[in-house]
Amino acid sequence: MMNQTDGWMGGWMGGGMWIWPVIGVLVVVLLVVLINKVSK
Repeated sequence: MMNQTDGWMGGWMGGGMWIWPVIGVLVVVLLVVLINKVSK
């Protein structure tokens, strides 16, 4: 159990960094959609 937990945390901290750019893109898309709805 401990090995699985350590491996998951290691994978999240190391290989999981791709999640931040994805979150950034999603936030930008949401902002664009909201602006379009408000401007119409």
